[in-house]
Amino acid sequence: MRLVRAGLYLVQAIVVGVVITVTAMPATGEVTARLGGADVAIATVHAGWAAVVLLALGGLVDVAVARIDPLATRARLVTWIGWSQLSGVAVFLIAQLNGITELTTLVALYALTAGAVMMLALDGALVAPRMAGPDLEPAPAHTPASTHTPAPTPAPTSAHASDAPTAPRGIRGLRRPAALAAVIGIVPWGLIAFAQIGGGIVGDPVGVWTRVVTLVVLALSIAVSFRGWFRPADADAPGILPLLATSALAWGVVAALG
Repeated sequence: MRLVRAGLYLVQAIVVGVVITVTAMPATGEVTARLGGADVAIATVHAGWAAVVLLALGGLVDVAVARIDPLATRARLVTWIGWSQLSGVAVFLIAQLNGITELTTLVALYALTAGAVMMLALDGALVAPRMAGPDLEPAPAHTPASTHTPAPTPAPTSAHASDAPTAPRGIRGLRRPAALAAVIGIVPWGLIAFAQIGGGIVGDPVGVWTRVVTLVVLALSIAVSFRGWFRPADADAPGILPLLATSALAWGVVAALG
């Protein structure tokens, strides 16, 4: 399955690259920084080629994870690291498409998004072992009924209650790292929404395709968070959602700028 997804990533990267070349797609815009009291253009970003790089990166991540699939912990970690970079750069590009060009803001949005995803990776590492419950003692070998009857195990006293096997299962609900990931991860999208609404208020609204790709990628990002919440032990917790989100971004950029 991972190799199939990797193939879909890489085929799309090639096709989008060809479309960009044939249509002579222009660069998205400039990245600015406030230096000496003035806004200075320090770089130009081409969202189309950036999307091609993201597609290629997604394919490479799936290929890498497919090679270490038997090691579930490592597979999960590589999967979440890959999605953290894909989502961070995707939010960077979507923010720029929505009119945010200041470098420090763009980098902050990238860092918040990537950090929120890595909190999901931490959630899997901390919560998944506890979801299986306490380890049970192996069943004793069968003995004839005539042998002695074992004495009942005394219930733990209050002094030893904290040492009960169920104690490690304490990371639940809003105390889970995934809950913190949701709080952090929604901040960049709030800023993007503010920029999108603000552009409409001052008479400089973004295009329809920019609105569509923003909402689609937001919805898929939320779905990844929910999937990670309910399946923290899954080495492929994000599933096919990163492929859908990256593909939507790439083809949305082509539609908006092509």
